Amino acid sequence: MILKVAKGTYEIIQKKAITLVSDSLGAGIAIGFINPNKMIYGVLSYIFPYKENDLELDEGEIYSGETILNIFNTELEKLKINFDDCKWIIVGASKFRVNPQFLDLAEKNLKVAEAWFKKNGIWERVIKKVNFSSPLRLYLNGKEGYFEIKIKNKVERYE
Repeated sequence: MILKVAKGTYEIIQKKAITLVSDSLGAGIAIGFINPNKMIYGVLSYIFPYKENDLELDEGEIYSGETILNIFNTELEKLKINFDDCKWIIVGASKFRVNPQFLDLAEKNLKVAEAWFKKNGIWERVIKKVNFSSPLRLYLNGKEGYFEIKIKNKVERYE
């Protein structure tokens, strides 16, 4: 089964064989983790960095990086996840357009994610696949415990 993780949302899965896939990422960010010891994994994705960009729609909320990372952190703490026991990846913050404001959004998104990782003491262990010149997607195969990044017609796999 494949479950899409839309921008501004997250999914955490326990003991089920599901593949999580992010929306196509331009300036946005997707973060994935796999905890093989507890058989828990998840993906979050966002397009806007700061809280003032949170949106409330009839279909639900679309959270910014600042907001969703705080919610995600709380969920992981409830599950008693030791961040050091997990494999982590960050993808996105692509710079494939000429618009300077667009480039600024990618940099801000990356800074928000980097600050969260550093606060949790794991920035140095994170697989970083950012600043590409084209959009990409993150796939997390929960059954087999690996990440894939799809960029155009190319697939990169990380165990």
